[in-house]
Amino acid sequence: MLDIIETLLVLQDRDRTIVGGREEIVGLEIERTSVNARSADAEAAQAAAEQAGKELEVKKNALEVEAQSEQAKIITYSKQQLETKDNTQYRALVKQIDDCKKNISNFETDELMVLEEMDANAETQTQTQADLAAANQDKANALSEIDERETNLNQQISDTETLRAETAAKIDEDTLARYDRLLKKGRANIVVGVEHSACGGCHMKLPTADVANLKSSREVNYCPNCSCIIYYTRDMNLAVEEA
Repeated sequence: MLDIIETLLVLQDRDRTIVGGREEIVGLEIERTSVNARSADAEAAQAAAEQAGKELEVKKNALEVEAQSEQAKIITYSKQQLETKDNTQYRALVKQIDDCKKNISNFETDELMVLEEMDANAETQTQTQADLAAANQDKANALSEIDERETNLNQQISDTETLRAETAAKIDEDTLARYDRLLKKGRANIVVGVEHSACGGCHMKLPTADVANLKSSREVNYCPNCSCIIYYTRDMNLAVEEA
């Protein structure tokens, strides 16, 4: 194998490390979004439970006010009973007092139901607060791990970029330029072997003359179909397999 091919293979390996590292960093950002979403869901559930608790408190207070209002009416009607000498008016006041008592009973029943809802809501709030605390702890741990992985990846990329520059400096400008053009196109395989007369990049059969010259060539060779840099080693079979 030509020395330049070995150097190009090292360059390709380092580029794959760099590209893979950058892709992982993009994936980490997606993980961050997912972690934050889980925490946000727990926070929303806790906020909803708190809001429900406040609404129940308002409802209970409103029922108490209504009951107090009916009680005040009873006091007023009772005084009027003592003052009236009209039997018809007296009976009307008795009915109004009875209606107020019924209303108070209904309000008290409704308040008992609200109190039961408040007890259930208190349990819900306790659970949602615990869930939120756990979610926030998980979030902190997950984000810390993600940050550490990102730091390590950035360091790996930086170190590899330094090594990549050292390797690239050993390659002639023309070959490096052609390699970089393929790299910018997103090619994962740029420097590929040839086996059974086929390019390892596009897997297309190569012209017979190219295959014949490849084994003894002392120059960098390119696939005429995909422009990949092609090479041959002793463990490769250049011949076309028999059908």
